[in-house]
Amino acid sequence: MVIDGRKSHEEPGGKEVSAGAAADLCRVHSGGRAFFRRRRGGTCLALAAGFCVCRAREIDRLSEYLASVYTGGEILDIRTQREGELNALRDDIYKITTILGEQKAALEEDKRLLADFLGDVAHQLKTPIAAILLQTELWEDEAVPAEEKDQCASRVSQAAERMGWLVEQLLKLCRLDAAVVRFERKQNDALELLRAAAQSVQPLCADRGVAVEWAGPPVSCLCDRAWTLEALTNLAKNAAEHTDAGGRVTLSCEGNALYTEFAVENDGPPIPEEEFPHLFERFWRGKNAAPGSAGIGLALAKAIAQGQGGTVRAENCPRGPRFTLRFYAGDEAVTALSPGGHPDAVS
Repeated sequence: MVIDGRKSHEEPGGKEVSAGAAADLCRVHSGGRAFFRRRRGGTCLALAAGFCVCRAREIDRLSEYLASVYTGGEILDIRTQREGELNALRDDIYKITTILGEQKAALEEDKRLLADFLGDVAHQLKTPIAAILLQTELWEDEAVPAEEKDQCASRVSQAAERMGWLVEQLLKLCRLDAAVVRFERKQNDALELLRAAAQSVQPLCADRGVAVEWAGPPVSCLCDRAWTLEALTNLAKNAAEHTDAGGRVTLSCEGNALYTEFAVENDGPPIPEEEFPHLFERFWRGKNAAPGSAGIGLALAKAIAQGQGGTVRAENCPRGPRFTLRFYAGDEAVTALSPGGHPDAVS
């Protein structure tokens, strides 16, 4: 409808509104929308600012936590069960700090073991060095008869031999600890290994009045011959040192499809229960240890067995102590040998 040259509008319900009034209503409506847009924008900015502030605070807390860990502080479990990039960062930081903490503990343990090792080595070498110095003084004393000087030379030679043996055993332990030994595992005649070990300790057994014997079925063993013989000899030597005159040291073996096991038994007194946890610790000597024992042989046997994926254990049997050395067949089964046979000749 047109009134005085201006169009009018009809509101719902039949009421008419002039064009000016309609324009005013439009301006009010547009201004309201602009007001709400500005208010909504301000709210969004406030929320974004609050989010940034909270995130910055969380990052500051993580930075302070990392600084405390770096200076030796306690490693805490900062993980959460929530989603988000910051929580993923928390998880990663926790993993890294945990690994670093474990590495630090391992390094501290290594330092402690190294200090103990050096102290034990110094203690072991102190006795033969003192003996050499004492015999040297006697040698230089003009009042000492010539015959006694000859004995001094013999004692110096014995002390030097013991030092050489100690150094050799320590070098073997160090090589095994450093994992630089390359074990060449091949099929070996188990009985031949027993025979060689028995022959190695025969002089010691003869001096102590102890018999040594070996027996077992003809089986082969997948192992490094030289190192396995070293382990067997150390076990046999330990058995001989703990056997009284008139006793026996017995070396035996048995095998199946899974493993070959060597056993060393003797007629000596049983191992005290409290000593079992320490038997294979280096430089550890029990109350029944032989005079001059360095406490290296059993530790070396353990390192050799473990280096080849095998095991060594000790137990008390009705006859006396029994040490067993077990080597697993791996991909190759233990081969039964015919009498007089050789591993290379088995089909």
